Amino acid sequence: MNRKREIMNQKKMTMRLSATLLALALGACAGTGTVVDEYGKTDKPVFPDVSKVTMDAREGVYPDKDALQQLRPGLSRDQIYHLLGRPHFAEGFRVREWDYVLYFGKASAERKTCQLKVLFDKDLKAQSYHWLPTDCPP
Repeated sequence: MNRKREIMNQKKMTMRLSATLLALALGACAGTGTVVDEYGKTDKPVFPDVSKVTMDAREGVYPDKDALQQLRPGLSRDQIYHLLGRPHFAEGFRVREWDYVLYFGKASAERKTCQLKVLFDKDLKAQSYHWLPTDCPP
């Protein structure tokens, strides 16, 4: 009887540990830590480390300036995807922030690296855009 109880306790502990590890793993994929309100706004955007980009950005992503001029509140994810491509970081499923690394300029010596964060409201419509550094795009 004691052995049976011991096995049951081990199974319970294993299930709890598995659930905890799963929660931690999912939490790690849930964006950069920017607190986004239901209106798609934040006072303190958190930008990801550029070295953690998940797409093949060795050649760089040089955005179409016309596409950047079309960014405005109310765009859907599909519209943002059409203008900028897929987000450059693995931010998780159904997150309300997308991050991009964009390059401006022609030669690598003149190239300026900028980060763009797009924040979505509770209905997943883009509502705010944040640049790092703040003087981007040039």
